[in-house]
Amino acid sequence: MTDVRGTITFVNSKFCEISGYSQEELIGSNHRMLHSGMHDVAFFRAMYRRIANGKVWHGEICNRRKDGTHYWVDTTIVPHITAKGKVDSYTAIRFDITARHEAEAMLRRIVSVDSLTGIPNRRRFQEHLESVLNISGCPPSSVHLALLDIDTFKEINDTFGHDIGDELLTIFSERLGLFVTPDVFVARIAGDEFGIVMTGIQDDNVLAFLDQVLTSLREPVKLSTTTRRCSASIGVASFPQHASSLDELFKAADMALYRSKALGRDQAKFFIPRLREVAERKSELLHAVADGLDRGQFHLYYQPLVPSDPHSPISLEGLLRWNHPDQGLITPNAFLVDMDDPGLLAAIGMFVVKQAFEGMEVIDGESLPVGRIAINVTNADFRSDAFVDRFFELSLQTGIAPDRFCVEVTEGVFLGRDFQHLEGRLSRLHEAGVEIALDDFGTGFASLTHLRRMPIDRIKIDRSFVSNLTTSVEDLAIVRGVIDIAHSMAKVVTAEGVETREQAELLQHLGCDYLQGWYFAKAFNIERLPYVLSHLPRLPVSRNDI
Repeated sequence: MTDVRGTITFVNSKFCEISGYSQEELIGSNHRMLHSGMHDVAFFRAMYRRIANGKVWHGEICNRRKDGTHYWVDTTIVPHITAKGKVDSYTAIRFDITARHEAEAMLRRIVSVDSLTGIPNRRRFQEHLESVLNISGCPPSSVHLALLDIDTFKEINDTFGHDIGDELLTIFSERLGLFVTPDVFVARIAGDEFGIVMTGIQDDNVLAFLDQVLTSLREPVKLSTTTRRCSASIGVASFPQHASSLDELFKAADMALYRSKALGRDQAKFFIPRLREVAERKSELLHAVADGLDRGQFHLYYQPLVPSDPHSPISLEGLLRWNHPDQGLITPNAFLVDMDDPGLLAAIGMFVVKQAFEGMEVIDGESLPVGRIAINVTNADFRSDAFVDRFFELSLQTGIAPDRFCVEVTEGVFLGRDFQHLEGRLSRLHEAGVEIALDDFGTGFASLTHLRRMPIDRIKIDRSFVSNLTTSVEDLAIVRGVIDIAHSMAKVVTAEGVETREQAELLQHLGCDYLQGWYFAKAFNIERLPYVLSHLPRLPVSRNDI
């Protein structure tokens, strides 16, 4: 109990036990001795206004014990009113709820802190960012959001195991934590992605600060039994210069991060407006492609692979074409080159394989002399067993044997993350009789390695070596060498981009097995196949065929 001035006049033994003070220390003292500093002036002003008017107040108060620790009490303050209607004292009824508050604090920590690294998680990061952006008004200065990804983290996980990957995440978190100040907030957002919010750094100094961060992260790290240098890529965007909302700010920083990776990684790059324009065009393109698939605007056109040996059958390569309602017939170079939507790419792959089987049904129905149909596949087609399973399902439904088809892959497929599963899925096709061709041979870095390791039956010499074949000694030497190497390994060779008779005859003389290009025919729809076959330019008969 207290008087109206706040002087304590009575306490029971339970209050002494909770507060740590004796009755002698409490009685006669002002209740302010228990203030913890957790509540502001407005809190107490509202409380006093209510009880001074004779009304009961109920709420939760944090007090300070004698030893300096804090405790929480559920408090009801009842005013004592005299016969004259004046308040002369107050009685406070309190229940210790410290355990509940500690449990709530622990729960808040659990939902706000990353369990692996001990730094704030995405939820806490978003709460902090929302508070500093102060969307309802204007922040006093720019707020900078940086998104950071560890370079080649997937490779580290695959090489050393997830335990070592977790250890690297912890080390990076500790190093990033050294940069935390009242103006710099760091959190782990997801996987190997971290977020940094900067509020007290001038615009011109942001990249210099982030360069310090990157320098710290480049310090050698001991992983398992080896020591290696790791790096990170950072994309940064500013509010309100680059975005007017939290969502837009995240998108802008993410686009800047993508730019940083595309330019070589291990660097920090600011968002530039052009990135948003590119992203919007890309989004519009993805929507248009998906809509085009649904509306039947895509078709498989064909181009012949003409054998140097007249006794061998002609094969066809199926080439995807989009009959765009506004732009007319366009090739994959106009819509697939920068596409990174695995789901849409997989849908395109399913469409292509179905079209190939339908094309082969037409060929067999008209008894046309065609050996195989080749189709191009991407990493997205081998993300799961779905593409291979669908291939065999179509083979069973149509009765067309797998050995009537060829699957063309580029080196990019082999550079995917799931190489082991890729090899298994290619082997399933190969063992069933499907020919596997390595497309664009000679333009990558590890083609010879893949030619030796993977179940490759055919290689296709890229058109860049064929175009100057008759005028460039270097290109001639490369083509001759590729043909010799392939033949020594029992591989079939196709040359792409053959546009003149001179090129065709030279390639035939070099021993190239198949020729493909505009000299023979441009891509055509399946209905024109009989006409194309009957009008193909004839190659000279080699002496071996006489």
